Amino acid sequence: MSGNNIAAQGIERVGVRTFSTREMAFNLLGLAHPLIYCTAFSQPIWADLAGGMGLITDLGDVVGKIRQKIQQKSSLLLTILREAQLEYAGQHYRPKTITVAPVFVDDSAPLAKPKHCFPAPRHYEQLEHLRNLQGMVNLDKVVVVTGYGEVGPYGNAETRWEMEAYGEFSLEGCIELAWIMGLIKHFNGVLKATGAMYVGWVDAETKEPVSDIEFKARYEEYILAHTGIRLIEPELVHGYDPNKRTVLREIQIEHDMEPFEATAEEAATFKHHSGNNVDIWENASGGSWSVRFLKDALIRVPMALQADRLVAGLVPTGWDPRRYGIPDDVVKQVDIVTCYVLVATVEALIRSGITDPYELYQYFHVSEIGNTTGSGMG
Repeated sequence: MSGNNIAAQGIERVGVRTFSTREMAFNLLGLAHPLIYCTAFSQPIWADLAGGMGLITDLGDVVGKIRQKIQQKSSLLLTILREAQLEYAGQHYRPKTITVAPVFVDDSAPLAKPKHCFPAPRHYEQLEHLRNLQGMVNLDKVVVVTGYGEVGPYGNAETRWEMEAYGEFSLEGCIELAWIMGLIKHFNGVLKATGAMYVGWVDAETKEPVSDIEFKARYEEYILAHTGIRLIEPELVHGYDPNKRTVLREIQIEHDMEPFEATAEEAATFKHHSGNNVDIWENASGGSWSVRFLKDALIRVPMALQADRLVAGLVPTGWDPRRYGIPDDVVKQVDIVTCYVLVATVEALIRSGITDPYELYQYFHVSEIGNTTGSGMG
């Protein structure tokens, strides 16, 4: 219908009859009349509502030229409207007074100084003392470690080294782990609470600004409790709770038990498993079945066990691959160990001074790249 209305502006020269919206609706309703409906059972009905547009051999060119004219006119009118708006805004311009609040910087508060040290390459002259080894070593079989990366109980390789070497996290380590665990977010904009411009860290829950000096006092206790080798947190291992571990023990009953209600499917399952040692029947109400275990039937009952594995080397609580920039569709398609490998590999590349991994394709084939993954949870 819209095509008819547009084409009507340029196809009057061939005597084409176009329909208005009301006429088209009348024609469609006419085809739904009972007489037409009955006639359709005995013979086919041909209704041409194209208005004769099929007679135009160059219909595509005609309609295309009409659309082009309409678009040109629309663009012209839109440009005129924008010019009118700009002219009005220029004639009625009123400058606004902007008050900039002074920013006071506390020089006594220390700031974090995160460092990402790339390896320092040596000049050829500095390796002169190794020239006597030339020709004695097959360089194709020499292992050269240029960088390292890790996703582990203490976050990454840098924060793990801090804990193992010094027994505590530095200010920079606390900030990095707080970000890894989702406790903080980086903010750049106007704070809703104060209306002031702010660039820096804010608490993920309260959205309050957090200065660097506050991190250890505010987050270190939580970080230490939820990193490293610690008591198992069920939400991190698919709900496994060593304090609620249950094992089913099989026992043989010594007398007939009282009947109990069950669904038809459950009753059939009991009968299939225990055979003649169980009776089932449908209740008079018809909505349920009754089941009675007979003597010598085998049943399984929960048995309490004392768990002997209470601790594990879990990743920091709140670790999320999306926080590292991995797309959500990738996270949903791959397992979590693959996400660990991606994050650790990127860290190893960065520590090797490689900021663009595609650069490696210039020197060796992708089939020559491999990875190995270790997991304490299987």
